[in-house]
Amino acid sequence: MSSQKQYELSQPPGDGISRVAFHPTNDAQLLVGSWDQQVRVYDVDANRLVASHHDHQAAVLSIAFGSNCAFSGGLDRRLLAWEGDYTQTREVGRHDGEISAVEFVSAHNALFSGSWDRTLRAWDARLHAGAAALKTIDVDERIYSMSAQGDLLAIALAGRKLLIYDVRRLETPLEARESPLKFPTRCVRLMPDCTGFVCSSVEGRVAVEFLDGAGKQNYAFKCHRQPAEENVDLVYPVNAVAFHPVHHTFVTGGSDGVVSLWDPDNKKRLKQYQGYMSSISSLDFNASGTALAVASSYTYDEGEKDHPPDAIWIKPISESETKPKSRKS
Repeated sequence: MSSQKQYELSQPPGDGISRVAFHPTNDAQLLVGSWDQQVRVYDVDANRLVASHHDHQAAVLSIAFGSNCAFSGGLDRRLLAWEGDYTQTREVGRHDGEISAVEFVSAHNALFSGSWDRTLRAWDARLHAGAAALKTIDVDERIYSMSAQGDLLAIALAGRKLLIYDVRRLETPLEARESPLKFPTRCVRLMPDCTGFVCSSVEGRVAVEFLDGAGKQNYAFKCHRQPAEENVDLVYPVNAVAFHPVHHTFVTGGSDGVVSLWDPDNKKRLKQYQGYMSSISSLDFNASGTALAVASSYTYDEGEKDHPPDAIWIKPISESETKPKSRKS
């Protein structure tokens, strides 16, 4: 697949693309949530829209695959499950505010939702509408982004706060820290080996943070900037982060329409993919790491204006691109 050129998925969403997510084991299935109130699943190998539903009453902000279904939440404050080979939906539960993040932890068959109502909620996804959340955790601020990996759940809040939970013990967070970035967090993603996380900000910076006991040094760097005039850079939000599942390098996507591939251990940029016509709103690698889904979708950083159509690109990825380079002795 790596020798092929990237291609655009047919029948893309009709409004802003909030998130793309590959199936955890099926490389061909891609789940997409968008501002047109729809959730879609594609067969990327066949370049075909498999199914969609319009059961949300407002924009869909987050989606996640479950063990044999898909979940979604958004501005209508409802958490929906999409079941029966994507033929029927049901309501799992509700928040008092907009649902901004949804994550499914397969190892524990646990569903989590984060909201602007300043709560994290854990659900039994098998229960029908009206059932209370298994646990509701009050947090200090609105939840902007979440990431699940292994037994861990990372949460980025307004006010630059970051929380790390062990999903087996939700009473208190494992760690609570303030982002080293000076501006609001746009995205947080846990490392595949659960030793740390990467977070990005609206001001063209990324932080690589390690958990206590990992024995590695935290650092941050500038990215997604373009020279505007002498000694001045045009700075773009970094909207998306995704880790390669095999080599643990990661990509960032910015409102400059650029995707950059980074080697976190050697602190180097390995590759830059340019030419996307709009902001990069979301990114995800498939389970084998052979393809990257790129959502090119205006994120309204400059307010209402004419912009290119929303698009999803599938970019074949080679091992040589994503493998960290050996340190020179």
